[in-house]
Amino acid sequence: MSDNNGGGFVMGFLVGALAGAVAALLLAPSSGEQLRRDLEKKSEDLAGEAERAYDEARGQFTDMQDRGRIVLQDNVKKAQKAVQDAQEKLAEADLEAGDAVSG
Repeated sequence: MSDNNGGGFVMGFLVGALAGAVAALLLAPSSGEQLRRDLEKKSEDLAGEAERAYDEARGQFTDMQDRGRIVLQDNVKKAQKAVQDAQEKLAEADLEAGDAVSG
C-alpha cells in the first residue's frame, strides 16, 4: 500500500467521524448553547486524533526512511565489493594472458 492510500484512509476516517458527530449532535435534542459546546468538544477531540495520526504516520515514515537508507548503504557496499572482485579477477586474467604469450 502506498503512503497516499494511508493518508487518504486517515483523512476519510476523520471526515466520516466529523460528519457522524455533527449528524448525531444535530439530531439529538439539546439547546443551541449545548449544541455549540458539544460541537466544540467533538472538534477538539477530532483535532487531537488527527494530530496523533499525523505523528504516528510521520514516525512510520521516518522509520521507513531510516531502513531504506541502511538497505541502500548495504547495497552500495556489496556493489563496491563486486567491482573490486571483478577488477582483481581481470588483473589476474591479464597476468595469466601475459604469461601465456611470453612463455
